[in-house]
Amino acid sequence: MKFLVVACLAASAHAAPLQWDACAWGQSASGSTCTGAPAALTWQQALQAASQANAALHQGQADWRVPNRTELESTVDLSAPGAGAFWSSTSYHPAPARAWTVDFGDGATSPADKTAALALRLVRGGDAYQLPGPAATPALSLPGSPGQTAQATVAGGGGTCTFTSARFVSAAGLPAAPAHVTLAADPFEFILDGCTPGGTVQVTITYPQPLPAGAQFWKHGPRPGQAASWYAYPHAAISGSTVVLTLTDGALGDDDLDATNGRIVDAGAPAAMAMPAGGVEAIPTLSQWGVLLLSGLLGLAALRRRA
Repeated sequence: MKFLVVACLAASAHAAPLQWDACAWGQSASGSTCTGAPAALTWQQALQAASQANAALHQGQADWRVPNRTELESTVDLSAPGAGAFWSSTSYHPAPARAWTVDFGDGATSPADKTAALALRLVRGGDAYQLPGPAATPALSLPGSPGQTAQATVAGGGGTCTFTSARFVSAAGLPAAPAHVTLAADPFEFILDGCTPGGTVQVTITYPQPLPAGAQFWKHGPRPGQAASWYAYPHAAISGSTVVLTLTDGALGDDDLDATNGRIVDAGAPAAMAMPAGGVEAIPTLSQWGVLLLSGLLGLAALRRRA
């Protein structure tokens, strides 16, 4: 199948043009036709193929990517049907281990397991890539501070690790935090896709105002063997107005707890810890058994002094 070189999405009159690769990945262009069979790739391999194409300056370009579901659907032409299903970059939200595909034989769109072997067609351009970059969000509104914005970036996780969802939400939209925890800024919810399975990334969140001294980052989500709840995330560094989260796919902090899908799901916010009444930390007290044990140790010490 030969691809259209340039296409625009009909859904937007102002959409930047999309440039499609001449042939499916694995095929070669020969005049006006494509020869050979498309490579059969898993979803993760399709994302990696885009990185390989960019590293090799495929067709002289370095911004190839896997198209999203809408872009892929826009190229279906049932008057000249093709053959086979192709990957989109869009994960299937109800089941993160699956992604949307488009079949060019009948135009059907359906989710498939990311381990399935399907074809790939690369694309470049489009409005989505007019943003600061696939590894950076645009300026995002803060619900709790009208007129102010914050931004986030991701580093690591491979060249295809990007934000597929990112927003700041009102604290009222999440379950109430523990009584001694006061959220110091709007919570940030995001999803990273296309990351190295089991890999580690750093997400930097920059708020418009300095955060309280001694603030911690608190997350709401599940932990291994535990239901979703609030907890202090240990792999966070807060300085001034910046939060740096170190997250590992499938580990504590990744709400889907799946180290095989290259997807990191997160929600949390910087928080200040409340002091007890009077501003003085309570002194821990010993239990009854602790008192008896301490008494016994003191008694042994006294006997040794007499000896």
